[in-house]
Amino acid sequence: MASGNLPEDVVREILLMLLVKSLLRCKSVCKRWYTLITKPSFTTAHHNCNAAIKRNHCILIKRFLKESNKSALSFLSDEISCDDHVPTTEITIPHSNHFLQMLGPCNGIVCLTDHRDIILCNPSIRAFKVVPAPSFNYPQGLFSRSLGVGFGFDLQSSEYKVIRIAELHEDDESGGYSFHSVKVEIYDLSTDSWREIDAVVPYVWYFPCSELLFNGAFHWWADDEDHGGESMLSFHINTEVFQQIRLPDVCTFPDGKEKPFLVLNESIALILFDASEQTSFDIWLMTEYGVAESSTKLFTIGPLVQVKRPILFWKHELLLEKANGQWVSCDLKSRRLKEIQVYGAQESFRAVAYIKSLVSINQGSDID
Repeated sequence: MASGNLPEDVVREILLMLLVKSLLRCKSVCKRWYTLITKPSFTTAHHNCNAAIKRNHCILIKRFLKESNKSALSFLSDEISCDDHVPTTEITIPHSNHFLQMLGPCNGIVCLTDHRDIILCNPSIRAFKVVPAPSFNYPQGLFSRSLGVGFGFDLQSSEYKVIRIAELHEDDESGGYSFHSVKVEIYDLSTDSWREIDAVVPYVWYFPCSELLFNGAFHWWADDEDHGGESMLSFHINTEVFQQIRLPDVCTFPDGKEKPFLVLNESIALILFDASEQTSFDIWLMTEYGVAESSTKLFTIGPLVQVKRPILFWKHELLLEKANGQWVSCDLKSRRLKEIQVYGAQESFRAVAYIKSLVSINQGSDID
């Protein structure tokens, strides 16, 4: 395209309509295009355009590949019903292991963590940043470990934040440890530094797929001390305020059930199940955010043979992991199962609805 005589606003509008893959090639056309495409205002506008017209949408998968002994990210297009459909673009994650979580996304950026190491990544442009470890001075004899990690974007300050809920404990002579307190620490990407905030929070628990970014807040499972059960703990990214959300009485602790949070019909869905040879999945939906009384049991899927746990709601389907590390999809209307050509180590999968993006990570670097 001979763009030398075109006004810059016209060139900009044309480029905004291109896919991320095409724009990455267009950066090499000329200096003018490179400067335009790499402007933060352009990358933000391009992401918002993609979100508005539902373009560049896909499923982002994190899984552990035994053959390479590494965790990897893959893209799966939205047409998952194709018989020969397989993930594309394997991106090896540095500093990774089997139990890596994937949090987000925010504007195409995801947070990868095993609750010890934390990595911010935009897989669309193969960029990542290893977040420095917190370096707070705790009282002598006390040590910290992560109970929960969250990630979000502050719309008011245009700031990406990582939230760490840490337990302080004291080691004892028997090789165990005694609980001391819980602290909250926040990493700001723009300053590349951590800070503490004053907050009293309940004890946070971890279940697979139980850490969720939704409605401008990050959510974890936590104790419900007032009602003797479990609750949903939310952290609002803009205000940095915690809120404890009561859950239906069906959620008792401990009950031996797994309880992932997923998003269905723009609401938080709670899935209760016991992993066994034949597993049934009870789907509950909180139709009014933050109101326990609005939680309604929609339906039960199963029992399903050798299906271990849910991964993601996608359009009219629920994606699930089988015992052999393969995916299946369950049509929410017909309840019919269909195998998907996605494989990985058991219990290593995470997946999110994803919009490909050019948004960069400040002070990041490219993955080889």
